[in-house]
Amino acid sequence: MGTSINDPNEIRDTDVVFDCPYCSKSLAIDVRGSGLVIACPDCGEQVQVPIPEGLEIADLDVATGDEGVRIIHLRELLLSAQLRVRELEEELEGLRQRRDMLEQLRAENTVRYDVLGRELDNIQRSLGRIGEVVASATETARRVSGIVEPV
Repeated sequence: MGTSINDPNEIRDTDVVFDCPYCSKSLAIDVRGSGLVIACPDCGEQVQVPIPEGLEIADLDVATGDEGVRIIHLRELLLSAQLRVRELEEELEGLRQRRDMLEQLRAENTVRYDVLGRELDNIQRSLGRIGEVVASATETARRVSGIVEPV
């Protein structure tokens, strides 16, 4: 572990090292970032930085000189959350429009199915009448030809 302040990629003794639970990327952040929620630089998912064993939340209170850094970080998180809210609101609006369109299609199809049901009932009644006429004509033809004796 290096102690160089000039290289931001070096892991310092005061860094918390952990893996992103979404993409398993190894992450390192200064111990003062413990408990914060950060965006994983690889997958972009929001990840909470673990608090090292033996430390208390009070141990992580910001020193006077670090308040500005924490405020900037909180503003970045707020901006990220606001952008996500906008994305979700747009997605919700799209889903509502789709729901409305599907509801309209359902209503139109219900009317069509009702019409088809009535037409099918008419066809079945007509087929029944045709069957009766054919049976009657067959019976008449048999009587005329002498095949069946009248009762």
